[in-house]
Amino acid sequence: MMNPVYAIILLSVLGFSQAEKKLKVSLYYESLCGGCTDFIRTQLHPVYSQFADYLELDIVPFGNAQYEKVGKKWIFKCQHGPQECYGNVIHACALASNPLKTALDFIYCSEGQADRVSDETFQKCATEVGIKFEDLKHCTEMKGDSLIVANAKKSAKVGYSWVPFITFNDEYDEDESKEAQEDLKGLVCKYFADKPPKGCPSPKVVPSVCRA
Repeated sequence: MMNPVYAIILLSVLGFSQAEKKLKVSLYYESLCGGCTDFIRTQLHPVYSQFADYLELDIVPFGNAQYEKVGKKWIFKCQHGPQECYGNVIHACALASNPLKTALDFIYCSEGQADRVSDETFQKCATEVGIKFEDLKHCTEMKGDSLIVANAKKSAKVGYSWVPFITFNDEYDEDESKEAQEDLKGLVCKYFADKPPKGCPSPKVVPSVCRA
């Protein structure tokens, strides 16, 4: 019989190892950017749905916005106008107050609507994924500014000039970023080529000799 203390240590090590194997995917985006919408809808959401156990997502809504403090009030200017600022803060609140999968489902839903940042859209998508829209609105009023400022500072540290901006394990690689926008699943499978997750191609076995 295994010693209970040893069993606990073993489980801890296994848990740590599993966590260490995760690929961190960070997305810096804005709510009305067409390319961002396309990446979320066609790549990020379906791939995370399939490989959630292998991925650590960091989703940062801010994009190419600007901000400044005037007196005691934060002023935000977004690339696609005030509605985009509103969409960013709603997304930030969804991410801050819900499990990641629920928040991503909400963002996926809202980004797929004709009007991506209306209250009607957010109400509809919140209901679909089990979020209370009233809680999102309350968050925008109470914590919205601080969440967006935090995202702005995080974005500034990364230092990008376009979105979607995608990094892997906190490193930016231009080729990987381009590949991710076309085939994120393929890129994830490459990262785990030694032990591919279910849904990835099995590694090819190369024969040690070639006989006539």
